Amino acid sequence: MEVRVQGKKEAPLKGIDPVLEEINKRLQSHPQEWLHNLQKNPAGFADLEKTVHHAFQQMADQLVAGLLAQAAKSDDFADNAKKK
Repeated sequence: MEVRVQGKKEAPLKGIDPVLEEINKRLQSHPQEWLHNLQKNPAGFADLEKTVHHAFQQMADQLVAGLLAQAAKSDDFADNAKKK
């Protein structure tokens, strides 16, 4: 089974580790950007909150896709999925 986050043009996920690395990169860069934006425009707090929620939703989706890719590596995965 191939698991992709963005579509067929993107390479399939190989497991959870690459996803965690990508999420970690995002967590290292985004908070500083968000802080800078908030300091420049305190009135934009509501929009910033939506942006932060959206970013974490995307990261959660990526994590779930990575978990699925990792689980699908198992020979038993397809058999167990058919039983449900």
